[in-house]
Amino acid sequence: MSNKVLIVEDEEITGRYLKMALEDKKVEVEWIKNGQEAVEKFRKGAYDLIVLDIVLPGIKGDEVLEIVREKDPYVVVVVYTNNINEHNMMSKFINLGVDAYINKGPGADLSKTVETIMKKLEPYSLDKFHELMDHLENNEDNTNKKES
Repeated sequence: MSNKVLIVEDEEITGRYLKMALEDKKVEVEWIKNGQEAVEKFRKGAYDLIVLDIVLPGIKGDEVLEIVREKDPYVVVVVYTNNINEHNMMSKFINLGVDAYINKGPGADLSKTVETIMKKLEPYSLDKFHELMDHLENNEDNTNKKES
């Protein structure tokens, strides 16, 4: 399965290394350095996951997330920042349905970051996928029987 990830990160070194690490895992990655460009990219295409910094030039991360959620309430969003000290900001992200938070501060581990992102991209095994599909088909069959 080929996944498509949008990284929204203004720090050159962080963005470059995260992009390279995900591409090594065979993930298709686009890297944007400011909020306005991220919104434009997202409006033009579909992504499986967005890695979103909070402090960005132009539109800030929380505003980007609001716009993203208006278009696609189901896309996986991972907040990747070292600037989440305000209670109001954290509450806003929780209310907007952030799927994960990763601290990129001084002790951040790139390999753990990539591992967390990869887990969010493939939350179910193939067996679990088939189990869910069977469940959906059975529910649809039961619904059709009731309508008859």
